[in-house]
Amino acid sequence: MNSTEDALWRDVMTLQEPPYREPIDDEILQLQEQVAQAARVLAREISTRESAYRADGQEVPKEIVLSPDWQLAYLYALHEVEGIARRLADGAARTAGGTGASYAQLGSAWGVTKQAARLRWPGAVRKPDDTSGEGAPFELRLDGGLAEIIQLPNEGGFIWEATGADGTGGQAEEPYGSRTEAAARAGAFLARHATPFDETYDPDAAHADCFEPHPGPDGYADCDGTPL
Repeated sequence: MNSTEDALWRDVMTLQEPPYREPIDDEILQLQEQVAQAARVLAREISTRESAYRADGQEVPKEIVLSPDWQLAYLYALHEVEGIARRLADGAARTAGGTGASYAQLGSAWGVTKQAARLRWPGAVRKPDDTSGEGAPFELRLDGGLAEIIQLPNEGGFIWEATGADGTGGQAEEPYGSRTEAAARAGAFLARHATPFDETYDPDAAHADCFEPHPGPDGYADCDGTPL
């Protein structure tokens, strides 16, 4: 990275206080409607009643949403939303904790105590410069790409391995002294290898020079792109 990019990523990976402000009521209501709309879209797709109307080529009456079966489809969709939110929260908590946030801050953001946050995300919080022992890697997702920040054993520092959204793979050329610095370097790589919206990822081309399993957008993948 050049000095400007290096300074940018060092700033990005430095925890700012306060990390967020409390949303106002209108912002919460807007978010609620966006979530509800996403769930309604899924409910319409999976509702057997709606599917029957569409299969017969009939227009779906708007009153259908009042039927108990449609509401059950909607409830199922909301359950999926809840699960997705929790999985996304797990990733956000581990990324935040791995790059400088404390359990008290994770708990505050999730609306629970520090102790509850520690139980929910064990091992998520580690000091950025702690290189004692070997810690579990954590994932960093950006612009459709995926990076893993890996702690080396015996105070060996931190490295990263990544695959950008365009299919380009990369890794740290040398260990870094802190998890934050390794994450910043990985983030810069993912940003450089984002895929423009009008481009299509070609998995065959992306794996043309592959000779061993490597991290991909959905975890480690074999040379043919098959997830491991």
